[in-house]
Amino acid sequence: MYLIRHGETYLNKYDRMQGWADAPLTPQGIEDAHMAAKKVQDVHFDQAFSSDLTRAVHTAHIILDDTKNDALKVTQLPNIREAFFGYFEGANGPETWDTICRPLGYNGIDDFLKDHTFYETRDAMHAADPFHDAEDAQTFKKRILAGIDQLAEKANDGETLLVVSHMDAIRSLIQLLNPQIDVHLPIKNGSLNILNFTDNQAEVVAYDK
Repeated sequence: MYLIRHGETYLNKYDRMQGWADAPLTPQGIEDAHMAAKKVQDVHFDQAFSSDLTRAVHTAHIILDDTKNDALKVTQLPNIREAFFGYFEGANGPETWDTICRPLGYNGIDDFLKDHTFYETRDAMHAADPFHDAEDAQTFKKRILAGIDQLAEKANDGETLLVVSHMDAIRSLIQLLNPQIDVHLPIKNGSLNILNFTDNQAEVVAYDK
């Protein structure tokens, strides 16, 4: 599985919280997708998947076009979309994380993640959301794992998959599969991550390349 983060969006550019909220790719985001394609330019994909959010679908189509895999359709899976940030969707990013983390004794999200997992981050956001609509850890983990199960069900033995998803979804999955990998720093738009799946295990071959 070649697991790639979508290109930069306008909400990324403005440092706004972007979970289920959607925004188009910026010109830089389109370039991010082309650069991601260069990383996999010699790869023949058997199937292609993305979340159902526009930024992921657009990135996947650019990669398929650039790598001459454009005959493939992009299957959209809502279960591999980004975490839902509830009340905080579209809010200023640093201010949001300050609001969530400072009452817990941390100076922002990077400081919080030195002591906590991404799943604990989901619980902290859920607790801070005045409507409690933001996904909690159990809900988010269940959804992401259901998405991986869907990919496994759709893939045939020996196939190579293109999967375009989102930063926290990717980092949370990597942390689940290999807790030894330091995932607390943000991964780049267009970041390449490579996973090998067998019947009994998943191996992280490359992270944030």
